[in-house]
Amino acid sequence: MPNGKKFYEGGKPGISVPQESLQEIVVTGNALSLNKQANELGQYFAQGGERDRLSSSQIRNVLDKLQRMKSFDLTKLQLLRPLLAYAAGRHGGKVKELQKISDQAIQMVQNDQHFVNFKNFFEAIVAYHRYHGGK
Repeated sequence: MPNGKKFYEGGKPGISVPQESLQEIVVTGNALSLNKQANELGQYFAQGGERDRLSSSQIRNVLDKLQRMKSFDLTKLQLLRPLLAYAAGRHGGKVKELQKISDQAIQMVQNDQHFVNFKNFFEAIVAYHRYHGGK
């Protein structure tokens, strides 16, 4: 778990990323921290039974829109937040946890470099998710 922090919602164990770590990734662009957190998140999201784990199809719409963004656009970036919220409401579980982490990170994006850092982080989570057996 990222930095060993867990939160509980509805009596089920979950995951979160400390605000300081998100800032280190999004604002500072620390690649070591990005890899560590993304790997741990990807592994967590790939774990569990068929109904518990995150599937790439559950977040494909968000990932596609993010990948189509070639540069920082505050409006388009902010519009990812309701897409993530919709996916979280529709699927719940680990999608909701990814939404909470992503929402916090999106709120930190203020310029082109922050956007690149956030995009790298989100893509790395999805990549590590796949690496750890996520589908």
